[in-house]
Amino acid sequence: MAHGSERFAALLAQLRADTALVRRFWAEAEGTPDELDKPGTLWSVVVLRDGSRWGTLAAWAAARVEGDTLKCFANYEVPGVGRELGLYRVAYQERHRAVVLPSRRAAVTFLFAQPIPLHEADGWRRTGLQGVSTEPGIEAHAWWELRRDPTEA
Repeated sequence: MAHGSERFAALLAQLRADTALVRRFWAEAEGTPDELDKPGTLWSVVVLRDGSRWGTLAAWAAARVEGDTLKCFANYEVPGVGRELGLYRVAYQERHRAVVLPSRRAAVTFLFAQPIPLHEADGWRRTGLQGVSTEPGIEAHAWWELRRDPTEA
């Protein structure tokens, strides 16, 4: 779904309202609602039906064109059912099918270790750029930059 749509706004508001989830999103994926809330953002989400109009967020993956590159970001799976069911894979696959492949652009993402094999299976390659994110009160995480060249995939 695209930034500016009613559904995008409603689900982003749901995320912002859950301050514990916002803290975990930052601690576990270095993502923020503000990063999602920019024109041009395309957000692939998995929601669980709960009787409400929009459902409850379970996993997501976003992308936005920046210059000549498609930046893929906000890769996340909500603790609990999202992780128990492996729903990030669904959000990732939808973003890959609906956004990455049709864009025909070089793409970049930064990932912690767990989702790297999923990306590599679709032609993403580690660039050699890596580091460790540290912040007081948050567990340190190693991360890697991955790029995808559409002419190689």
